[in-house]
This record gives sequence, C-alpha cells and structure tokens, in this order.
Amino acid sequence: MVVIFDVGNTNITVGVFKDENILFDFRLRTNIGYTDDQYFTHIKSLLAENNINVKDISGGMIGSVVPAITGHFVSMFEKYFKREPLLISETARLNFRNKYKNKREVGDDRLANAAAACRFYPGGDVVVVDFGTTINFDVIKGGGSYLGGVIIPGISMSLHGLSSKTARLPQIDMKYPKKTIGNTTEGSIQSGMLNGVIGSINYIVENIKKEMRSKKIKVIFAGGQVNKSVLGKMKEKDIVVDRDFTLKGFKVIYDINAKKRK
Repeated sequence: MVVIFDVGNTNITVGVFKDENILFDFRLRTNIGYTDDQYFTHIKSLLAENNINVKDISGGMIGSVVPAITGHFVSMFEKYFKREPLLISETARLNFRNKYKNKREVGDDRLANAAAACRFYPGGDVVVVDFGTTINFDVIKGGGSYLGGVIIPGISMSLHGLSSKTARLPQIDMKYPKKTIGNTTEGSIQSGMLNGVIGSINYIVENIKKEMRSKKIKVIFAGGQVNKSVLGKMKEKDIVVDRDFTLKGFKVIYDINAKKRK
C-alpha cells in the first residue's frame, strides 16, 4: 500500500492506495506548530481506525504547497515509516508537458490535477476546478499539455475576510438562498458568496473554452470544499465531481517516478 500526503494551506489530505484504487482518505487541519511526532500520532491513529498498520505501507509521496511543513512530513515519514518519500522535484517525471512560463511557480497540487486529467481523460480538453483555500482552475489541453489557469479566493477564505475585516458581519454556514436579494445579513452574505462563486466559475470556464478554441470541454470539480449548491447552477453540463482527484493525480506521479527509482 502507498500513502499520499497532500499538504494544503487549510487541510492536509491523506489517501491510502492499493495499486490504483484509493482505499480511504482522511483530513487533518494544517498546523504549522505541530512537530513530526504530533503529526504521526494523528496519522497512526487514523490508519489504525481503518485497520492499517504502519508496516503495511510500502511507499509514500508528499505533495505540499506549505514549505514550512514539508520538512516535518519528510522527517516524519523517514522516522516512522522507515522509507524515503517521493517529492515533486524539478527532475520528477510527469505524464504531461508543463507550459507554465516559470515552472517552479506551479504548486504540487496543480501538477497533480494535470496528471490526473491526462491519466483519466486522455486526449480531451479538461478544466479542473479545485475547491480549497483558494479555488484553482487548472487547464489541460488534449494531447497532454498543462497550460496554466486561474486562482481566486475560496469560499472559506472570503467568508473569513468578511467577518475578520468588519465589525458586524458574522461567520455563517453556507447554503444556497431562495432569493438573490437577501433580506437578512446571513442571506445577503450567502447570496453574495455563492452567486459570486457561481458567476465566476461560469464566466472563467466560458472564457477558457474560447481561448482554447475548444468545442467540448470536461470540467472536474475537485477538493474538499466542493459546494453542492454550485453544481446545479453551472452552464457547462459535462461536469464530474471527484473530491479525491488531486490525490489520484499524486498517485499517478508516484507510480511514474517509483518505477524510475527502482
């Protein structure tokens, strides 16, 4: 079995794979103050709940957009799993061509999304809309080219900004309101947040499609913060929801490079 760590700014998503199949996944809060031992204590416990022993893990990969935590996970994996984890380095082999102007700027999670798109939807034009701390749009051209994308604030980030920068706006639960015009503060924020995200996604995907000169495009909704209220409001109908898409992409990259390592 192989364990994949996707270290994000808000959450750390952990997936356990047997061959190409994901057996289960779980999420931890990203905590820069945690030590290697503290992270391992949580991970070991969650593995045990799913009847997995540390000795059952034959390899691992760490994808991270939080440099302050990356080293802790490398050290933790080497110390407790007794193996050297794979990282996405400049020399890592990929199953696509990275067309980004400065390839070092592309986050590991975005590379994983591109890898998954090329593996599971080969030959097609794909936009991965990854709902996390930010909402990332990753654009993959049929034939295997990662073109880049778009980054906008995520729903939780926007809500936190509203509540932390104003005196009277509360933190609220997100659900789609019955009317666009809110007659309460809560309803007004819900309408603004979700209609704003829906409008942004529709507009951005439409323009991406035009720039790619693509007649048909597949949209993948990925990430742990996918909001169901958004789905029914999309103009594009060829939409797949896969919260584990990024983990699967990391596993694709792991398989390619693990073979190289042997």
